[in-house]
Amino acid sequence: MLVNPICGFLGSGKTTLMRRIIAERAGPESMAVIVNEFGSVGIDGAILSGTNVDMVEINSGCICCTLKGSLMNALEELRDKKGVERVVIEATGVAQPAEMLDVLADPALRDSVTVGPMVTVVDAAHFSGLRRVLGRFYVEQVERADVVVLNKRDLTSIEELECVRQEIIGLNRRATIATAEHCDVELSMVLDKTAGAPEPSALDQGLASPAPAASFVSFVVPVGFDAERGRVEAFFKSLPPEVLRAKGFMTIDGLPSTVQFTAGQLEITPAANPRTLSVVFIASAEPDSAAIQAALERTKHV
Repeated sequence: MLVNPICGFLGSGKTTLMRRIIAERAGPESMAVIVNEFGSVGIDGAILSGTNVDMVEINSGCICCTLKGSLMNALEELRDKKGVERVVIEATGVAQPAEMLDVLADPALRDSVTVGPMVTVVDAAHFSGLRRVLGRFYVEQVERADVVVLNKRDLTSIEELECVRQEIIGLNRRATIATAEHCDVELSMVLDKTAGAPEPSALDQGLASPAPAASFVSFVVPVGFDAERGRVEAFFKSLPPEVLRAKGFMTIDGLPSTVQFTAGQLEITPAANPRTLSVVFIASAEPDSAAIQAALERTKHV
């Protein structure tokens, strides 16, 4: 069984890449997907549902930290299920790749699982800023990658994109770098490329300690009402800076919609059959969740 791990910070485009993988590979291949979410409500799993793949959702924590046993159990169950050829893991945006690779190297899996290239999706428009704010925690997602998808190239200038590419090369010279818009990369590079032997890092040699896990909090706001689009857009523009990511399902102007917010950018798209009308917020520090909920409720039609 081939396992493809996919990492990337909040809002980088991992779920977009997962949708492409499922659309193009599920069917010709017998595929399963493991979706790990930091919040208690599975938004990404709902976005990816309705496809001809086995879906395993692991919520309320990070499979690299508190939920390692859940990841191990899911992989063992899929391994023993007849016919599953490939498992694609979408790690939570706050995952640490080294710890996920440790799980995949466990003796219980070693003889029955082949690990594909470690893929990290990077938001080209915000990479440098996030690196300054998050430090080693963020950098390790790039240093451990076999393939870096430099996504959202359409939101940067040619000069800015090249600067980010050079930053990534400076962090990881062995990685293959693919620039992309909406993760429009050649999937054979992401899924089938043979991972090269990594150069031993200071961490591997015992000369450094793993980066401490960054501290994040999440909370869920139910939105069982019809919201006005203009008010929704104004609400997200007014969020405090500690809110890094928000995603969920709302009814907007009478239509079921998926809302995704990251780094000041809001995307609203149609949602076919949302499981629950709620929005998950992920923040770098404890925000005033009651004030945020009250402000979101003021977006309803009157």
